[in-house]
Order: sequence, then C-alpha cells, then structure tokens
Amino acid sequence: MTISADITRQRELIDAAIAVNEAPTLAEAFQVVADACLGLVGADRLSVVVWNDDLSGGAVRAAAGEAVEALGYQMPADRQSFEALETGEPVVGTPLTEGIPRELHAGIGRMSRIVRVPLATANCRATLNASWARPLDPVELAQAAELLRTLTRLTSLAERSLRENERQNLDFVLDGVADGVILSSGDSVLLNDAARGILGVGPDEPFRVADFNPRTLDGTPFELVPGAMLGHDTVESGEASRFRVRATARDGRELVLDGSIAPSAGGAVIVFRDVTDEHRENILNRQTLEAVFDALPTAISVAEPSRRIVKVNRAFSRLVGRAPEEIIGLSPPFPWWEEDEPVTDWIGGERIERVFRLPDGRPQPVEITRVVVPGDDGEPGLFLALIRDTSEGRRLQQQLVQSGKLAAIGELAAGVAHEINNPLFAILGLTEFLLKEAEAGSKSRQRLELIQQTGLEIKEIVRALLDFARENAEERHVVALEEVVQSTVDLVRRTNAHKGVELLDSYDHSGALVTASPNQLKQIFLNLIANARQAMPNGGTVKVDVRVDGDWVVASVCDDGPGIDPEVLERIFEPFFTTKRHNGGTGLGLSVSLGIAEAHGGSLTGSSEPGDGATFTLRLPRTPLEEVFS
Repeated sequence: MTISADITRQRELIDAAIAVNEAPTLAEAFQVVADACLGLVGADRLSVVVWNDDLSGGAVRAAAGEAVEALGYQMPADRQSFEALETGEPVVGTPLTEGIPRELHAGIGRMSRIVRVPLATANCRATLNASWARPLDPVELAQAAELLRTLTRLTSLAERSLRENERQNLDFVLDGVADGVILSSGDSVLLNDAARGILGVGPDEPFRVADFNPRTLDGTPFELVPGAMLGHDTVESGEASRFRVRATARDGRELVLDGSIAPSAGGAVIVFRDVTDEHRENILNRQTLEAVFDALPTAISVAEPSRRIVKVNRAFSRLVGRAPEEIIGLSPPFPWWEEDEPVTDWIGGERIERVFRLPDGRPQPVEITRVVVPGDDGEPGLFLALIRDTSEGRRLQQQLVQSGKLAAIGELAAGVAHEINNPLFAILGLTEFLLKEAEAGSKSRQRLELIQQTGLEIKEIVRALLDFARENAEERHVVALEEVVQSTVDLVRRTNAHKGVELLDSYDHSGALVTASPNQLKQIFLNLIANARQAMPNGGTVKVDVRVDGDWVVASVCDDGPGIDPEVLERIFEPFFTTKRHNGGTGLGLSVSLGIAEAHGGSLTGSSEPGDGATFTLRLPRTPLEEVFS
C-alpha cells in the first residue's frame, strides 16, 4: 500500500468517524459504518445484523453493495456469528445459505469468503458482515478483518455521541419543568434545575442518595436499596405510585415533598414538588378544626355510612359519661341507648328527642339533630349527630310550670282569703259582743271563747295565705332565711292534716341574710316537709334547723322515718323519678327544688341511712351586710 493510498484511507476513516458522530440515531450510524466499510475493504456485500437477546435469529438493519437486497430480512442463527459475539474477535469463514430466505441464495451463494466482526454497542448485540466474491489470501483477509474491527469501534463513538445529545436534549426539557425531577438508574442520578433548587443542591454539586434522606410524615425512614434512589419498590414491582415524604435540603431546611414514582429502564423517574408551606398550613388548619371541634359545647359524633362511630368531641364524651376510646369504633345499638331503641334511617336535618342512659343508670334527656355529609359520588359519606342536653331546659320548664301553679294557688288563696275574711269578721264581732253578755264561768261563755279562738286561728291562716299570695316568685331581694323558714313552718302547722307528725324548728337567731325569692324558697321547704310527712304515715317527728356555716346559710329538714335505699337516693333528684306514683307523685318536687337552689347559687343534697330517717340540706350563699347597705 502506497503512502498516498494510506493517507486516502486515513482521510476516509476520519470522514467515516465524523459521519458516524453526526448520525442522529444508532440505526443511521450502522448504515454509515456499512457504507464506509464497503469501499475501504473492497467488499462486494456488507451488512449489519442485530441479533435477538437469545441469539435465536437476527434482522438486517443496515446494508451496502449487493447486500442491500437483504435489508430488513430475518436471518437464522449461525455458529460463526455466535463465536464472534462471544469472543469479541473477528471470525473468517464461508457464507452460509442454510435457513436464509430463498431469494437471497443467489447473491450470498456466489461469495467465496465472509468476515464477521462484533459491533461495540451497549444497547444491542450486532455483527458487521463483509463478503467477497473473489478469493482472498490470508494476509488480505487479516488486513480486512483488522480494518473492519477498527471501523466497528465507531459505533461506540456513535452511542456516546447519541447519549450525550440525548442527555443535552433531556437536560433542556427537564430544566423547563417547574416540578423537581430526579432520574435514577443504578448509581447514576440526574436532577433538573427545579429539583436542585428545592433540595438546595448547587448546579455543579454532586448528589448522593444519602442527601435526600426521605422519611414518612411520622418520621419513619424509607428503606433504600444501596446505590438506588427512593422508588426501589416501584423499580422492583414495575408499578407507579404516589408519595408524600419529609426530606432534608442540603442547607438543612426540613421539607415536605409530594410526588410520584414511575419505573424506567434500570431505575425510576421521580417527579415531586415542595408542599412544605401547604402541608404546614393543612396541619394548622386541621389542628384548629380539631381544637374547635373538641371545644364546641354541643356534643357531636361522626359516623361512617356503616354507622360505626369514628370521632366524637369532648362534649359528647361528657354527655354519655364515657371516654373517647370507649366510644370510637362502636356501632348501633350503643350502650347509652335505652333498651329496644330503634335504629332509624338518617334524614338530614331531622330532630328527634331521646333519653340516654348514663353508666350509673341515670337518664339523660337529649335532642338529636342528624346531618348527612355527602361524599364525592353524592352518596352519604359521613353521618353527624349534634346532640343537645335538654335536662336543664326540662327542669326550667317544670320549674316555670310549678311557679305558674304557685301563682295560680296564690291568686286563688287571695280570693278565698277575702271571701273568708268578710264572714269571719262578722263571726268574731258577734262572738265578742256575746262574750260581754255571757256569765263568767258558764258553759255558754266557754263555748263562745272556743268559737273566738277557732276564728282567730282561721284569721291567722288567712293572713298567712295572703302573705304567700302577695310574693312574686321571680322577684328576688335580701331576706333573712330563718324568717322565710319560720313563716313556712307556721303555715304548715296551721294547715297540717296529719296530726300524728310533730314539726319542730330551731334557729341560731343570727338573722343571716340571703338574696332570693322568698316564695321559691318556701316552695323548697313545703316540698321537703311534705316529703318528710309522707315518709311517716304512722306518725313521727320532722325537724327543721337553720344555721350559719361560714359564708353559707344552711337549712336542713330531717325526719325519723324508714330512710331511703341507696339506689333510690342516687336518683331522687331526677325529673319524673318517684316511688309514690300510685299515690299521685309526679317526681318533680325534688327536681324543681334542686333547680331553685342551683338558680340561687346554692345546692340541695340528700343523705340517709336505711332505718334511720333522711336529711335534706339546703345551702345558700350568705349576703354580707355591707352589700345590703352599699
């Protein structure tokens, strides 16, 4: 080979290298190599066959010279190509026609020698096949094989060039994406500008798996495959998934990232955005709503469509007398329901009245407003129960009823008193006139004195009734409690039909003052004394005592009856609870009395030992004298 020929060949090699480097795809790079090799080695046929992964066959992807007729054809596996791919060295042999399409037999059959050279490619297994019709001596074959081997290295250059172009194009596209993007493949990690900005990684700084430090929202670390990015589960399963994790930026900022993971060739594509502020705001909103929900005075329960309770507030827990952990997860019938409580369908906005039963057996009247919260599909998603305690309202209502009754009794008493006073005045006047004429010590005078004494008793009863009628139940003023109690006891004594009951009253004569409605206080003592008398149908003693105890004025009513059983004592202040229903008892007397006491800032309690009578104690705040004259 002359110097000029050698220079020409080198120039052709350089031109081929440039052409291969500029090829936009690997297939076109194969064609450039085929065209260059045809002239450089003087071959008649030149083709590039890309083989299947299992080497069971291959397809002609590039061709030059007479081999153009084979372009696109499927070629059978052969031992020579397999040997070249396995050893990475050129293999010289004779052309084979067995198994190839019949229309290619003539062209391949007239070739005398063939050299098969493996192509240096990373993404496929291919061979470059050069054939000559003329005989070649061993030296020529060796030179051709070496030249072909040199040329096949151009494919590796082409692949690197293509990868670099693809990388540049990919970088350009990714850097235009607002979301962070991480491409991971084995040890290789590619970040776009947005990802570097979010994670605080500089443009030229390397990025390692440990830098990402992903954790679940509750702080549990993600398990990472060594050398792989977050998303190894996606890589292994081949299924895309979403995530929300905590991460630490390069500058120490704690982040919350929301995104998705999708598998890619040998790795994963991770797209994410910074939702730290959004997450913090959501947490704050949720905590605020939780605090408001728990602080609402209205009892609220939240149930799933299956009616299983999933959430309750503090007011609900207090209302039913159970801790939240005892409530959440329950389904109807609930333990606070009355027996045989019907499980009704929910109707939005419907209000119903029910009586709950507390753990200690006490009833709890409530009003329930039921609200249906629709889901995304329009079907019920949640059921809310807004529950209001109606016991106080019922007690006040009954108190108003009792006050109305007392007002009516007062009006009646006033009318009756006026009607009685007129004939009584005549009776007493005539009696006094007759007494002047009656002889001292005579039977007639004794009878007239009895009539006069009885008339005066009637006059006192009428006066007490008039005093009772003149007071307004709603009007409060400063009054001495012992005076109220004494006037009530006097009234009971004068109207007491149970002569077998002895009524005793005692006072410390301190003149302790309270701010109250005298009429309502009288109602309390009338109820307590009446209950004590009813507890002793065969007679006994009722003791009323008024004393000062520090800042309180205390009045007690005691009897020496049979006492009250403990289970009854626990419920005596419940509205409508009574053990005397067969005798006309309503169960409202003590309930109303308790309401009056509490409305005055005081308390009413009961105590008893079975067989040893019962004691009811009223405590009212004492009104200091300086407040009276201020």
